[in-house]
Amino acid sequence: MPIKKNPSRQELIAAHLTIGYADVTTYGTAEDAIDLPGNAVLVGGDVTVLTPWNSATTATFKLGDAADDDRYTGTAIDLKTAGRTALTLTGRKHTVAEALKALVAQTGAAATAGQARITVLYLVEGRSAFTQG
Repeated sequence: MPIKKNPSRQELIAAHLTIGYADVTTYGTAEDAIDLPGNAVLVGGDVTVLTPWNSATTATFKLGDAADDDRYTGTAIDLKTAGRTALTLTGRKHTVAEALKALVAQTGAAATAGQARITVLYLVEGRSAFTQG
C-alpha cells in the first residue's frame, strides 16, 4: 500500500516570553511560563540571555514541564553569560493543554539586573490552516 499523503498544512506557531530578574516569584521553583495547546510538538526555539544576571555566585535557567523540569534545556543555562542557547528538542507531543515551566535558580547575593527571552516554535498535530494538493 502506498504512503497516504496528508494535504493539511499549518504555519509554525511562535510563542515568546521575556523575563527579568525581578519577575521570578520564587527562585528555585518552576513557574508557568508559556501555555501550549493539546497535541503541541516543539520543533524549535531558544533562550537568549539579553542582560546577564549579576547574582553573586550563580544564576541558571531550565525550561521543562510538570513531568520534567529541564525537558527542553537538557542542562541548566548560565544566566550570568549573554548569549543564545538552542532548546533541546525531544519530539514529545503534549497530549493535553499544559504550561511550559521556567525554573530560575541563583546562589549568593540576589541579582539586581538580568533579562532573558524564551522563544518556542511548535506545531499542533491534527490542526489544518489550509490544504495543499
